[in-house]
Amino acid sequence: MFQPLLDAYTDSTRLDETDYKLPLNIALANWWPLDKRESKGFRRFILYFILSQRYTITLHQNPNEPSDLVFGSPIGSARKILSYQNTKRVFYTGENEVPNFNLFDYAIGFDELDFRDRYLRMPLYYASLHYKAESVNDTTAPYKLKDNSLYALKKPSHHFKENHPHLCAVVNNESDPLKRGFASFVASNPNAPIRNAFYDALNSIEPVTGGGSVKNTLGYNVKNKNEFLSQYKFNLCFENTQGYGYVTEKIIDAYFSHTIPIYWGSPSVAKDFNPKSFVNVCDFKNFDEAIDYVRYLHTHPNAYLDMLYENPLNTLDGKAYFYQDLSFKKILDFFKTILENDTIYHNNPFIFYRDLNEPLVTIDDLRA
Repeated sequence: MFQPLLDAYTDSTRLDETDYKLPLNIALANWWPLDKRESKGFRRFILYFILSQRYTITLHQNPNEPSDLVFGSPIGSARKILSYQNTKRVFYTGENEVPNFNLFDYAIGFDELDFRDRYLRMPLYYASLHYKAESVNDTTAPYKLKDNSLYALKKPSHHFKENHPHLCAVVNNESDPLKRGFASFVASNPNAPIRNAFYDALNSIEPVTGGGSVKNTLGYNVKNKNEFLSQYKFNLCFENTQGYGYVTEKIIDAYFSHTIPIYWGSPSVAKDFNPKSFVNVCDFKNFDEAIDYVRYLHTHPNAYLDMLYENPLNTLDGKAYFYQDLSFKKILDFFKTILENDTIYHNNPFIFYRDLNEPLVTIDDLRA
């Protein structure tokens, strides 16, 4: 059930009003898309949206120009970050990568690290909620933004229902969520053996409809993932790899599509999401036990509906919350600390940079 998740997210974006924005000069060592449109890609990202609430931002990609900080990621030409010697380096990743604090001064990632004020955990699912909130600023969307939300400030569109007829019908109780196909699967990376094996095992019991390039059963790749997912009772949303804290957009897509996630990935995912709202394959001894539970939900309508309508987030005293109190304010405080601290840690002469002649990362097999 996505609406409570959307409400909690928009609550987490609340900030005190300000009449003045400080200038902020940001360099991009590498970002995605990996071409001349890197700056455009960053402008669409949640970090730009958050920082722009407090700063007037200038972007560039020239290591010879002054900058307050430089972003680097493990995608594409990751070694470009080495050209920025006298600038505070901030690592960001959407992949299952651990930051190297010998190369970077600060980092934002998935891992549950405690490195004082030099690290912030902001999983990719939080960024995904930013895009979902933007998409439902629409007069025909089944999910509603709060009137005081930052996302409700722009003029709304009017095409959501036209592009998502099945999703709108099932969320608005105009169609029966029990009378849908069994399960969906969308993936483009074939190099995920556990995911592929679970698909095969589940598909041998009940047909699983594949809409991506991996295990495709339609004869074409779906263009509207959320509309596709909404036509099935379950969504197989495995991460490509496993790591504590590594939770991406995949589970968010399932919640948004009003379908039950069948999840495998972070062993600690229950800290991020209510374990009563999804099937966590990691909780079972083996695939057979997990599949038996999926079949139970599939054949017991009340149990299925109970899970479908659970709040995706954990609650405290009846109020839904994000793990570690993730919010725009927390993220802005992290950057405030960066900007106010004059120390550039990667310039420490006592650190032996033996890894500078080695590849910074190897992520060729991690693409979604």
